[in-house]
Amino acid sequence: AATYRTYFERWYANHANNYHRNPSDETGFLNDFTDDMCWICLTLIHLSEATGDEKFAQTAKIVYDKYIITRAWTDDKGTGLPWNTTQNDRNACTNSPGCLVAAKLYQRYGDGNYLSDAKKLYEYVVNNSYNADGRVEEPPLTYTQGTFGEACRQLYHITQEQSYMAIAEQVISYAFTSTRCTNKGFLRDEGTDMNQSIFKAVLIPYAVNLVLDDAASGTVRNTLTLKLQDNAEALRKNMDRTQWPAMYCNYYWGSSFNSANIASMGAQASGASLMEGVARLEAAQAK
Repeated sequence: AATYRTYFERWYANHANNYHRNPSDETGFLNDFTDDMCWICLTLIHLSEATGDEKFAQTAKIVYDKYIITRAWTDDKGTGLPWNTTQNDRNACTNSPGCLVAAKLYQRYGDGNYLSDAKKLYEYVVNNSYNADGRVEEPPLTYTQGTFGEACRQLYHITQEQSYMAIAEQVISYAFTSTRCTNKGFLRDEGTDMNQSIFKAVLIPYAVNLVLDDAASGTVRNTLTLKLQDNAEALRKNMDRTQWPAMYCNYYWGSSFNSANIASMGAQASGASLMEGVARLEAAQAK
């Protein structure tokens, strides 16, 4: 825990190595890309949850209030956040984590404006990106399926409205069962770019949260448990351990990493997220 706290403090002091650092920004986390700020805020809130140190969440609150929600605008499509400051593209990749940030801030601070924001951003995604089969945006990405699913799950626990949980179950299940997101039953290779290869690292913890949620459907929870375990077993089988204690995984867990290639940090983060997530799941279920 002490080691992690040290890293948390360094990350915070260095403003997450923010490549859009603006001297006029007192937080150090202002960024041209709205989705990047949403992820920074989610991390900050998580750090406060883990440590009990309020400064992280307070910083997330400032970033959201001053730099994120102020970018939203309303038209005939609803109220949505732009991807960045130079394009008017309002996508689910931005509005899903934005919705989740607003929901988490409401849970922490009880300000009704955050709940109102979360509902508006939810409606934007539902009306513009969500499909009846559970697909969120085109192409469906594990990143987006996971973030929107978790946002819906959080909104269910805030409002107790079953429609939110129904969509949470549908969109996260879609990521593990649709051939658009899987290959031979395992989560697919979504690309070798750093952003693409880290997408699965985002989905996994949110899928585990749903499995461990007693309010979710037992059938959905059982199906997702098996899917997570199957993916973890495939990764364990195909892990390259030839340079132990270093271990490497592929972009696709159903095949082995080629040791002649350069390992992707994003792919390793996704593999680590899977193993950590399944360990957390099985530990909780064993109690």
